[in-house]
Amino acid sequence: MKLQIFLPWVVSIGFVFQWGCAPVGSIIEEGDDPAFERGRSYLRVGRDAEALDEFLSVTRRVTQAPKSHLEAGRLLLTLSDRKDPVAAIYHFRRFLLLEPDSRESPMVEELIVSAEREIIRKLPGEPYNNYLESIELKDENDRLRREVSDLKARLGSPLVPALPVSVDEVSSEVSAEPVRVAPPEIAKPTIPASYVVQPGDSLYAISKKVYGNASYIDSIYSANRDILKSKNSLKVGQTLRLPPSR
Repeated sequence: MKLQIFLPWVVSIGFVFQWGCAPVGSIIEEGDDPAFERGRSYLRVGRDAEALDEFLSVTRRVTQAPKSHLEAGRLLLTLSDRKDPVAAIYHFRRFLLLEPDSRESPMVEELIVSAEREIIRKLPGEPYNNYLESIELKDENDRLRREVSDLKARLGSPLVPALPVSVDEVSSEVSAEPVRVAPPEIAKPTIPASYVVQPGDSLYAISKKVYGNASYIDSIYSANRDILKSKNSLKVGQTLRLPPSR
């Protein structure tokens, strides 16, 4: 009789000990979170606003969620009705902190620069216009420097400036028949007929990537008005028509 009373008490103590010593919760992996999969599903069907809400919910619950931070930052930078470049920079920097060696890191750093420029443009009084112009000039100078390097490579020798000519030498050769030398023909880069939108893309990024500068944003948008509601309505996987270079 005493054994029958004592045994249930021992069993109950064992259950209390077992559950009391178990961890309260386990670490959730980003890919195992249902909200992450819902966010990806919404992206595939173009429901970007709902995808943003799902990715943000993952970043609030999961410590290691680099992909969700990246998608949230990209959407906060491209959605016209949810645009928040400050919040986008936060999520981009979280991605770089979690995935510093990712192959997407250079692209994310460019997105941070784009978000910073967006913030500067919205400042009252436009106090940093000169700064933005200097950045754009630097980008243009870098592009020209690359073109010069390509030209040197095609010619097979460095381009050196002509030596100064004295006045006497010029006067002695005035009567001579001038020699017309055609400038070397610089081949224009081949522009593909179409482009498939990648994660993190914007019209600015596509113009820079395909044409080498950002002057084709309006041209790309005009060529795709039938599928783009606005310049910020790009969807991953869309095929855009690309106008020829000018």
